[in-house]
Amino acid sequence: MANRPAPGQPPHRPATLKTVADRTGVSSMTVSNVINGTGKVGAETRARVKEAIRATGYVPNLQARRLAGAAGTRIALIHSGDRSPFLTDSLLAVLASTHMAGAQLIVCEGTSATLEDAEQLVMDAVKAGAEGLILIPPYAERLSNSDTFMRLRMPAIALAGAQALPGMQTVRIDNRLAADQLASHLIDSGHQRIAFLAGPMEHGDSRERLAGFEDAMARAGLPIAPELVRYGRFSFQSGCDIGEDLLGASSAPSAVLASNDDMALGVLWVAHRAGLRIPQDLSLAAFDDTAAARRAWPPLTVANQPMAAMAATATQALLDCLTGDAGLPQGEQVLPHHVIIRRSSESVTAPCN
Repeated sequence: MANRPAPGQPPHRPATLKTVADRTGVSSMTVSNVINGTGKVGAETRARVKEAIRATGYVPNLQARRLAGAAGTRIALIHSGDRSPFLTDSLLAVLASTHMAGAQLIVCEGTSATLEDAEQLVMDAVKAGAEGLILIPPYAERLSNSDTFMRLRMPAIALAGAQALPGMQTVRIDNRLAADQLASHLIDSGHQRIAFLAGPMEHGDSRERLAGFEDAMARAGLPIAPELVRYGRFSFQSGCDIGEDLLGASSAPSAVLASNDDMALGVLWVAHRAGLRIPQDLSLAAFDDTAAARRAWPPLTVANQPMAAMAATATQALLDCLTGDAGLPQGEQVLPHHVIIRRSSESVTAPCN
């Protein structure tokens, strides 16, 4: 997307740092500090500079950075500061894939999931010399609605997202199908009162997994009690909190399907503390297949996200764009998953493509 000329600027000449500085009546250094999140800049000045950046269409000169940067392609991984087994697996998988490709990995950690935070993380990555981005949810969803990000025309991959997003490529599994398969397994095992733990609704995969659960229940002709659909934060603690409430109710579920391993492990912890037997008193299933899910007792039934393959696919798509003639990565690549039945739901292993 071409930059819009500022008032008084000749047509088709891209806005510069000085353009923004002149428009707001501050120094170029102040503008740079706002972009990079450095220095001491008052809130009112920061707001004026950001408005001028939006109005002029100014973006950093990425091509110049590539020519002047150190050897090696630099890829930035942007993620939230929430610690989880899934994040650990993602970081290790991306680190391994970029290392194998000879690329440098820059890790940018956020503190919130706001659009402003997402845009600042991108600018931090650019400042560090990043030429392409790998985004962990929910930052991909945030940036897909960002004019600032779109103007950068920076190659980006949404890793483990839920659907195609404008301005980037999504590498994912079929979350809806996987949730349907997990719920169907629990139904086929004789469960009718099944609780579903959704993740945050700002995550597209949370919505898709809930839809898959609803598909399976509807196909089996089973009603979904409203009190059995709960919304967590993809965290162990939220799984504990929901588990305490669900399992302490007078009419508790006989099975729980959680949208990620961490929440399922929270429910498992509560169940053990309450003296429940798994799977005789309560069956559990989840998403991701992290090491924690495999080492729990009993180990969890899961739909796995093949993080090594997903990270390698994402890295290659960025390198094809940055080192070849490929355009910006677009659309989506859907990788096969497997439903792995373990002791937490007492059945046999069954791969599902």
